[in-house]
Amino acid sequence: MALFLLAGSIGSLLCFHLQSVTPITLLLRSRQAQHRRSSPTLSIQLEHQDHTRTATGFSYELLGKQQQQPIESLIVTTKAPHVLESLQRVRHRLSATSTVLLLHNGLGVVEELIETCFQEPSSRPTFVLATTSHGVYRIDKGLADAEAGSHGRFCHAGLGDIRLGVLPNAMMKNCLERLTGQTNHPSSSDDGQNSENDNPILNPLSRTKPVLEEHLPVINPETRSLHHTLTSLLDPAIAKELNTKWLSMGAFQTSALVKLTVNAAINPISALLETRNEALHRESSFDSLSRRVCEEASAVFAAQAGQPFRPHHPLSASNLHRVVTDIVLATRDNISSMCSDIRTLATNRISPPNTLSKANLARLASSQAPLKTPNYQELIDGQEPKSVKETSTEIDYINGYICRLGAQYGVDTPLNQSLSDLIKLKSVAIKHAQVLPKLPRVNRRLKINRPETDHPDPLHQQQENKEDK
Repeated sequence: MALFLLAGSIGSLLCFHLQSVTPITLLLRSRQAQHRRSSPTLSIQLEHQDHTRTATGFSYELLGKQQQQPIESLIVTTKAPHVLESLQRVRHRLSATSTVLLLHNGLGVVEELIETCFQEPSSRPTFVLATTSHGVYRIDKGLADAEAGSHGRFCHAGLGDIRLGVLPNAMMKNCLERLTGQTNHPSSSDDGQNSENDNPILNPLSRTKPVLEEHLPVINPETRSLHHTLTSLLDPAIAKELNTKWLSMGAFQTSALVKLTVNAAINPISALLETRNEALHRESSFDSLSRRVCEEASAVFAAQAGQPFRPHHPLSASNLHRVVTDIVLATRDNISSMCSDIRTLATNRISPPNTLSKANLARLASSQAPLKTPNYQELIDGQEPKSVKETSTEIDYINGYICRLGAQYGVDTPLNQSLSDLIKLKSVAIKHAQVLPKLPRVNRRLKINRPETDHPDPLHQQQENKEDK
């Protein structure tokens, strides 16, 4: 069985390592496939600590409706705003026996998919939710800079981990209940304690650590794809390289909410400032803002849980703020993903055509001709417009998710809402080329000496004349 991947930088890291334990097929967009068509397979270069390795032999397919072969295991690592569109293009290849792993920043994507793509429970795949703290970025400049037959060059800059949580579909639950003789009764214990043989796949409140051999013991058509996906990711060689961990859904959700809050505090502020995380370290203004973000997030999570958190609970405001402070220190040399998105958006925006130059606009104004909304295609005399990389931030799935959850449980989140609005406003301003250019630096210590002249300054002369009178 092959693993199919919709891969960004993190996905390319997974591809590089997973190829040693399972066949990999990359799903490429049409423009990418056109660029690679001369090569039957692709390679990936990965740099880590000044050492570069190359993995070859990756098969690939065009992402679209031309392919009909069923997909049993799919890993999606595209950014959260692009997951829905990408999955819609392979929806016809997925079924209830498929497993879809989602790895991205933010929360709320799986709910969006269930509401839009997989409304019918009988055909819904099993989802594996994942988070990561690995740091990966692309070294080359994208397709135009990549060599033929190469998927790209990437740098594994920061070691972290990958955490997994299984969200089984109805078919998977029924199958496991038959196999283990258990029934999912999460409310059977008031304090959340579960028996040792309780299956954490079935019970989201289970505190039992998931073990593949115990909790997914039999490979049959219903469990085959989930077993293969987890076996590949938890393989000892992969666990050594990527530090993969399978958590119970309760533990995973807590971990994911902590990560969400860290991103909500750091990413939008660093993106608005367009700076590395070091600019936030030990700054009282950031400390105040991040503390308020954590307080709002913790209040929302407590309302969802139905009870306040104790001071040392992972989701308490004090603990969330402590984690944010620690992460800023540990990643002070890094550029957050949202800051990178904003910079990429500014780099790839369409520049105004020459016909919108200051001189030409002045000429149009002098002629008193009625001005219409400019059409870029007409203004460049029918030439093909430059392709623009559409880059969206993940703000709706980070701070926006906290705001939506707060509205659902009646908790106000004014700062998270403001940060979300500011990021969206900045994105729109960049897209519409409304951001002012950076001003040149002025050396204020520069002393300007007036040249000597036979013609005195008129104002100075007037002052002298008054004094003479």
